[in-house]
Amino acid sequence: MTFHAMTEHYEEITVCGKPALFTSIRIKRDTIQDGLYAYDVRHDDECRGIPCEIAPFVMVSHRGTIILAEPLELPDDGRRYIDEDTDWNYAPLDH
Repeated sequence: MTFHAMTEHYEEITVCGKPALFTSIRIKRDTIQDGLYAYDVRHDDECRGIPCEIAPFVMVSHRGTIILAEPLELPDDGRRYIDEDTDWNYAPLDH
């Protein structure tokens, strides 16, 4: 099941050094405003909720959806593995 981007609540986080909005649900891509970029986040295989991968779409072990104002650089296979220490922070970006 997917949900409309404009009706959900988000947390401000930092992903790969960029400000992002995070929600634990799947967002319908066609409800995201033009100029914003959405990615799914996959959690660890042990189901501890640890974010481990960012991709345009994640079918299994979906942790949530992130929305950014600029695109993330993804490798050629379209998936970025998350380094917990440097890529993911539940705090907003400090200016």
